[in-house]
Amino acid sequence: MIDFQNQTLNISDLPRFETVEGHRVDKAYLKVLRILYVFWALILFSGLLVLNYFVDLPAMAFFPILGFLSILFLLIILDIELGFPRRKFGIRAKDLIFQKGYFVFKQTIVPYKRIQHVEVKQGLVFKAFKIYTLKAYTAGSSSGDLSIAGLNHNDADKLKAQILKVADLDDN
Repeated sequence: MIDFQNQTLNISDLPRFETVEGHRVDKAYLKVLRILYVFWALILFSGLLVLNYFVDLPAMAFFPILGFLSILFLLIILDIELGFPRRKFGIRAKDLIFQKGYFVFKQTIVPYKRIQHVEVKQGLVFKAFKIYTLKAYTAGSSSGDLSIAGLNHNDADKLKAQILKVADLDDN
């Protein structure tokens, strides 16, 4: 018979991931976020106005929709502005940590041994501000993938190199 042991751990003895020094994403990323959300808000509000022009929505429908969209847009902008200082990534010996959000705070910890593929990409608006996104694909579902947007080129390359080295992934 196998001697099975399953010892109880004291929660205060566990490592604290909050003590990891967080590296902030590039401040230019805040400008990118502002531009993107203002762009989508303009499209949304323009669409509502065009819909109102062609369908002639009654005031009892138009103004609540307009109010709802305005409040939603305001909450998104507040989340971006207030949550940006909390948008950080941390590097430890065995894992990568990323946190973001103000109203809905999310902290993701991904062990290097779960990472299967890493890529650095740059979107159209990101290019204008020289901002990159590092995407780490993990084993299992896509919900475990980690995406860190708002990195400058130097940080993105360093982080990718560190992940490739520690996770023992081949870049070829």
